[in-house]
Amino acid sequence: MDTSNEKTELLAPAGDFQTALAAFDAGADAVYCGLANYSARAYAKNLAPEELDALMRVARAKGRKVYVTFNTLVEDAEMQGAFNTLALLDEAQVDGIIVQDLGIAKIAREHFPRLALHASTQLVAHNLEGVLALKELGFVRAVLARELSMEDIDSITKRCGIEIECFIHGALCYSLSGLCLFSAMENERSGNRGKCAYSCRMAADRACHPFSMRDLRLGESARRLAACGVRSLKIEGRMKSALYVASAVKYYREILDGAKRTVSEADLETIFSRRTTKLYFDGPGEDVVDLASPGHVGTSAGTVKKVTRDREGAHWLRMHATRAMERHDGLQIVAPGGERKCGFGISRMRLAISRANVFEAPAGSDVEIFVSQEDAAEISPGDTVCQAMSNEMKRRFPPPAYRPADYQGIKTIDATLAIRRDGIRLSATAPCECSAGVSGVFESAKNPSATREAALAALSRLGGTAYRMGALALDDPEGLFVPAGKLNELRRLLVAALDAQAAKRREDAEALATRLFGDAPAAPLPDAAARRARILKVRAGREIPAGDWDELVIAISPGDEPEAAAAMAPACAKRIATPVFTAEKDFSRLRTTVKRFLRAGFEKWEVADLAALRMLKALGVSDITADWTLYAANRQALAALASLGVRRFVASPEASAANLEALAAAPFAVEFLETQATPLFISLNKPGAEPPPPYKCHRQGPLWITTRDTPRSFAVPANARFYRTDFTYE
Repeated sequence: MDTSNEKTELLAPAGDFQTALAAFDAGADAVYCGLANYSARAYAKNLAPEELDALMRVARAKGRKVYVTFNTLVEDAEMQGAFNTLALLDEAQVDGIIVQDLGIAKIAREHFPRLALHASTQLVAHNLEGVLALKELGFVRAVLARELSMEDIDSITKRCGIEIECFIHGALCYSLSGLCLFSAMENERSGNRGKCAYSCRMAADRACHPFSMRDLRLGESARRLAACGVRSLKIEGRMKSALYVASAVKYYREILDGAKRTVSEADLETIFSRRTTKLYFDGPGEDVVDLASPGHVGTSAGTVKKVTRDREGAHWLRMHATRAMERHDGLQIVAPGGERKCGFGISRMRLAISRANVFEAPAGSDVEIFVSQEDAAEISPGDTVCQAMSNEMKRRFPPPAYRPADYQGIKTIDATLAIRRDGIRLSATAPCECSAGVSGVFESAKNPSATREAALAALSRLGGTAYRMGALALDDPEGLFVPAGKLNELRRLLVAALDAQAAKRREDAEALATRLFGDAPAAPLPDAAARRARILKVRAGREIPAGDWDELVIAISPGDEPEAAAAMAPACAKRIATPVFTAEKDFSRLRTTVKRFLRAGFEKWEVADLAALRMLKALGVSDITADWTLYAANRQALAALASLGVRRFVASPEASAANLEALAAAPFAVEFLETQATPLFISLNKPGAEPPPPYKCHRQGPLWITTRDTPRSFAVPANARFYRTDFTYE
């Protein structure tokens, strides 16, 4: 895809309607938002359907775009509601949906082809092969994994043939996106279902957070992404405030446009900021974990000189202010090691020399700030004073104004007005074929040339409806006159007819959803006497635990040799499993390794991502299992993967008991985990310290795996055919 003539899009988060408006006002080309369900930020305010409709009107008027997140895993019982939500998004004419679940992508392709599919970063596209696989599935845009370097992004963008979107700013997950189970396993709140408990911010003790990532901030480097053809530059933050979003958008708008800077990095840090990183953008080696502080720190505004006590017993913090400050700004005191000590608002401030109380103090002032006795006990000379909230920054970004009457509907009516002596008829060809007529007796017009302008003026009064007038053709061979009242009546009748057709389409979609996803008959339970297959998965070279195994799944890495796998449990049937993550630079080596195993006679394979699935199909492999990391969470996802050649599927360890029962009743071969050394985090990032018991973290090739001390047991549906024990992540 040639994107050389396309403007790079600056894409902003919108946790609610007001934030979306603020993003547009600050210069965002597009926003991404979620509805109440099927959004990876379930605890954001999100948008109601009527707010989405209003936002689409604003976006169309401003020439901007709106994408809606549909980026969670959807369980089988939820598919009917998901279908109805897709119908709503189709009716709203959103510019794209951001999808994780392959079942949702399948439904959208088959029933709502107008919806442009964007592959969520939860689909873990981290190499060219993975992006090409997404393209073949109908995705028009892929959101790349955050862990890629500029070199990787450049290589993929130039060769993939679809739009690429990259994160440039905001919070980072410790785990690879889509491959974090910590919140689900430990808190029963699945990040893949939009309910992350942010377990990566957990504390080993007060001053140690081993998995707490710094925030991403590419700054000027965003221009390098634009120059290499990345279509969309994305700011993270649907849980953040309108002020945060507006200021971040303004900061990057000025960078991308080469405009005079009015928002600095320090300004951003007064609103919300952890310590920052560029992650792997310039290559590995950077410290990306912030052990000391998992939350908002602020920007440095000076250093504590001393804390004094006046004759009235009040305590005062003396400092040299490197930033302008004013009363009611928020401050945080940070120890030299980075630990936050205390925070407070400025209630009283005075110049250090005159001791005169002031409302504001310019940068360069020596000031004294009132602190409570409790806070004074925490503060020491040499501590950093951080400005964590700036009222001046708030004033720069006032709440956006919005009047519904200023914005027309988004559905364009293309119509023909036919005028005859015994009646008039208005026929629409878009948004659907429809017509309305008004009878009467119409005489010749005194000025026939003005009829079209008068008709267009009357028929365009569509405020408060879902429509706007587009092309209007006039069929008036006799040059007749039509009173404005008749034109207004005709307009109202046509709008009512169009609304009725829209309601009928919604009813039809709901009826279709019921037919497609209503209660499916349960599959019969297997014969109790029938032998159930037991499958063991281990890493190559590991000792095989005792057991009556029907199949051994051996996890390999690029460069492994087939002889070692052949020597493991020689009498047992074997399946070779590809890695869950293969960097772009390592994928050719993985392909070479796979070819060696194929030549050695290994015909059964298991894949952990779409990239490996595409590669194996190209190499002629037909017996393929999809591991749980491909998240076949519903029958539609199972069918989507089956159409790509997958024969068997592994259920996710975070699936609910009810969903496991539904998968067991589906007409597909599904393996169910009975025992697993479950990976809580799968990460490219080394933890900042040893995690607290009972957790442990160990390295496997390029990955850091966090697990519990002991494997976990799972309940298997009674009608399961395949039982799986997985020690891969030990």
